[in-house]
Amino acid sequence: MSEGRSRLRLRARLRARLFGGGGERGSGGVGDHLLTHSSADPLPSSEAKPGAGAQAQAGAGRLRLRGIRRVGAYAGGAAVAAALALVGWTAWPLPAEVARPAPVPGLVLEDRNGLVLRTTRAADGSRGGWVPLAEVDPKILQAFLAAEDRRFYDHHGIDARAVLRAVRENVRAGRVVSGASTLTMQAARLLRPSGRGWLGKASQALWALRLEAHLPKAAILEQYLNRVPLGQGTVGVSAAAALYLDGSPRSVSLGQAALLAALARSPSRDNPLVSVTRARTHRDAVLRRMVAAGYARPEDARRARSEPIAVKPPRTPFRAPHFTTQALGWAEAEGAPAVGRVRTTLDLELQAELEGEVRHTVGMLEERGGREAAVVVLDNRTGGVLAWVGSPDFWAPGAGQVDMVVSPRQPGSALKPFLYALAFDHGYTAASVLPDVPHVYATALGPYRPQNYDRRYHGPVRIREA
Repeated sequence: MSEGRSRLRLRARLRARLFGGGGERGSGGVGDHLLTHSSADPLPSSEAKPGAGAQAQAGAGRLRLRGIRRVGAYAGGAAVAAALALVGWTAWPLPAEVARPAPVPGLVLEDRNGLVLRTTRAADGSRGGWVPLAEVDPKILQAFLAAEDRRFYDHHGIDARAVLRAVRENVRAGRVVSGASTLTMQAARLLRPSGRGWLGKASQALWALRLEAHLPKAAILEQYLNRVPLGQGTVGVSAAAALYLDGSPRSVSLGQAALLAALARSPSRDNPLVSVTRARTHRDAVLRRMVAAGYARPEDARRARSEPIAVKPPRTPFRAPHFTTQALGWAEAEGAPAVGRVRTTLDLELQAELEGEVRHTVGMLEERGGREAAVVVLDNRTGGVLAWVGSPDFWAPGAGQVDMVVSPRQPGSALKPFLYALAFDHGYTAASVLPDVPHVYATALGPYRPQNYDRRYHGPVRIREA
C-alpha cells in the first residue's frame, strides 16, 4: 500500500510540472505515457535532457576558442618582447672595436727620399692598407655597389626584396644558392666574424641593423672596402690594387674597378694570378651589372671589356733588410701602430753602394778567412742612420741574417787598433816580435786563458802579422 501511494504522489507531482496542474489527461495522452515510462524504467539521457549533445559541442567549441585565444596571447606577447629586444639591441651603443676599429695592419717603410724599402703584412700573413673613402676612385664604389648591393642606400641593413628572392631561388634549387647578404651584413661579418649557416646569417643581420643605427652609410662603406678579402692575402682595395694593378685605388679605369669588385665573390679562385679567364669572365659580369644599375654607359662598358688583364708578378720591396728589421723592432717596442707610411733617415743610394763594397771586400779577404763584415754610417749632426749593412748577404745560408751591427761578440779585434796605437806610442814597431804562447790571467771571475780563433799558438809573431 505504501509503495502504491508513493507512486501516486510521484505521478501527481510530475503531472503538475508537465501540465501546470490543470485538468486530467486521457489514458492515452502524452503525460500518461511519460508517467508510465518514468514509473517503470529510468528515462534515456537523450530524452531526459533534450539538446544535451549540442550543449556539449558548444562547450567544446568554447574551450577550443579559449585555447586559441590563449596561444594568440602568448604569441603576441612573445612578438612584443622580441620587438622590444630588437629595438634595445639596435639602440645599444656599439663596442669600441666595432665603432672605431683599428685599420688593417700594413706598414710601408721609406728611405729619406720616399723610396720604398719594405712593406709588412698582418700577423696572419695578409697584406693590408687603408685608404679613406673620399680618396677612393668613384668607379670602385660604383662597381662594388653594382656587384654586391644595388639597394645599399635604400635599406637599413637587411634587403627584404633580396631575402624573398633568395628564399625563392633556394627552394627551387633545393639547396642554398643565394644568401641575400647586403653590403652592411658583409661589413658586419668582417668586423664581427660569425660562423656559416643560418645562425651566422642571423648574427650578421642583427649586427647589420645595429651598424646602420649608429654609423653613416659612408663609414660602413669605408670599413667594407678596406677590409674585404680580395685574394692572394690582400685585404682591402688598396692592397689589391697594388698587387693586381701595380697601382692605387685613387685612380683606376672602369675595367680595373670592375675587376676588383669581381674578386669579392670568390677571391682565392677567381683572382687573375690564379685564372685570367675566370677573372675576365667575372669582370665582364660586373660591367653588365654596372650598366644595368646606371653606373656606366654601354659604350664605356664595351671599351672596358676590351681592356687586357695584365698579370704582373708581385713585387714586394725588401731593401736594407737588417735596418728595416731593426726599425720594425723599435716601432713594436714603442707601441707604434704598424699602419701607414714611415719615412726613415736611410739613404738608399748610399746603402746600395756600401752593400756592394762589403761584398767586394769580403770576397777579397775570403782566402784569409774573412767571411763577415758590417758597416754603419751615421749623420754626425743629427745622429740619423744613413746606411746599415749587417752582413755581406742577407739571404746567405747560415749567418746571413745575423746582424753583425748589433750582435754581441768578443771585442778583441775591435780593440786591436787601439792596442797597437798604444804599443807604437811606447816604442814598438811593426817589426817587433811578440810571444804567441799559452798564458793564464787571474780575474775576479776566475782564470782567463785567451785563445786564437784557430785554437792554436804560433810562437814568436811580428806585430804586422799578429
